[in-house]
Amino acid sequence: MNRLILIIILGVSILMSACTQDASGEESESFNISYSTWANEGEPAFDGMKKFKEIVERETDGNITVDLYPGNQLGSTIEQMEQLKLGIIEMMSSGDPGLDEIEYLSLPYLMASNNHWTAVLESDVAQEWNDELINVQGVRTLDILPRGVRVISSNIEIVNPEDTNGFKIRTPAVDYYVQTFEALGANPTPMDMGELYSGLQTGVVEGQENPLETIYSSGLHEVQRYIINSNHMFKPAFVSINEEFFQSLPEEYRDIVEKAADEGREYAQEQLELGEEEMIKIMEESGVTFLDPDIEAFKEATQSVRDSLGFKIWGEEDYRKIVEIGQSELD
Repeated sequence: MNRLILIIILGVSILMSACTQDASGEESESFNISYSTWANEGEPAFDGMKKFKEIVERETDGNITVDLYPGNQLGSTIEQMEQLKLGIIEMMSSGDPGLDEIEYLSLPYLMASNNHWTAVLESDVAQEWNDELINVQGVRTLDILPRGVRVISSNIEIVNPEDTNGFKIRTPAVDYYVQTFEALGANPTPMDMGELYSGLQTGVVEGQENPLETIYSSGLHEVQRYIINSNHMFKPAFVSINEEFFQSLPEEYRDIVEKAADEGREYAQEQLELGEEEMIKIMEESGVTFLDPDIEAFKEATQSVRDSLGFKIWGEEDYRKIVEIGQSELD
């Protein structure tokens, strides 16, 4: 369907309200959620969205229906975020949280897991960020959808930071990615994801970094000999909802939506872990070697990146609190 036509249909749908009859025969107000994402069918994050849809529709007896739009059907992340703010769509998941204070939780080795992300977002430190998103942008962060920890792929063995000296690695064109690999002595080279496979194949870049599921789904292991379990960043997707729509729901439905987002995250994490085992097996059978580097040496080499950007974004006091939560023992 033409994207413009689809967006127009979505815009019309939010102007319409309907009533349905519940089991007792009484009328109940119904709602529709248009939920968009970059993720595609088969990705753990999209599995989490499908679980969200299943729970919401079941727990509300069908009074809330959820339409999923995978694969950036409704436009780029920026375009989807604008639609969310305007209320053209009700929900989206993406790598863009809409606020630097949340974005920079992806600093190298700052978070010990996806669950630590959740712990920070639910802490007192994050309350001000959530309030700003709601009051200024009209968007609420409900939860996250986990993605795999970011690792390095390469045609050379890397086990110590010294092994990356001069290593030409593709990174996103974002300062904390670039500074992380500069601190390791590498030569970070921003490149569009669509050009990466051929860039690795022709030697324009020697390696790259991404979650394992992205490396696998993009076929990058076909042109790389090693996967280095550097585990240098966790960067989940963010589940966002239009605040005006959220507040228009009856309280019991708001509770259901929040619960479904939480259970969707847990389900996506389970699918992610199951999928990783299979991906590793397939990649090893294709000739890829997995290496475990000296993680402590990588953490030490990137300490200056965490400290300089952490102080800049949050101030020293909040930065110290975030470090404590991000590395804590969770129940």
